[in-house]
Amino acid sequence: MWVFELITKRGDKVKFTCLRCGKCCSSGPNVSLTASDICRIAKYLSVNWRDLAGKYVYAIIADYIPIVVLRGVNDKCVFLKYVNNTPTCIIYPARPMRCRLYPFLPIAPGENSKLEVSARCPGIGRGDIGEPPWGILEEYLKEVKNHYTKLYELIFIKGIEPLKALEELLDTTCSLK
Repeated sequence: MWVFELITKRGDKVKFTCLRCGKCCSSGPNVSLTASDICRIAKYLSVNWRDLAGKYVYAIIADYIPIVVLRGVNDKCVFLKYVNNTPTCIIYPARPMRCRLYPFLPIAPGENSKLEVSARCPGIGRGDIGEPPWGILEEYLKEVKNHYTKLYELIFIKGIEPLKALEELLDTTCSLK
């Protein structure tokens, strides 16, 4: 069954505060990553992006397009740890753009004036009223478009096998960071 979320648009205000409950990081492995996300995480952990593969991230091939996602452990993000019984992201400064946006969810790659607001987040409706993170949305959409445009070129124009194309994209992107 589909769960319909609240839609907010530019100019709207939303009441939200993060309750540090960890629910956003405990709903299963469902955070897709861009090459930029992977490079930021690798840099933060002082490792090569290849060291993340399998242990922290994995790729799913869907119609020739590799989609990289965070691994889950017992339906929790692999980077979620409990410190003094408080859910804590151990890569918080380098967390993926999707995580930076949450509980605000992008609608489509070309839609930068509306966001879904997750009804699953217990911090919605609490705290101060304010603007959703429009700047982060724009940065995320730019990264997503760049990521999939380059993958498309490598796979469908150059004819490179999907995982090899992903590796080439990551090697190029991470060397630029």
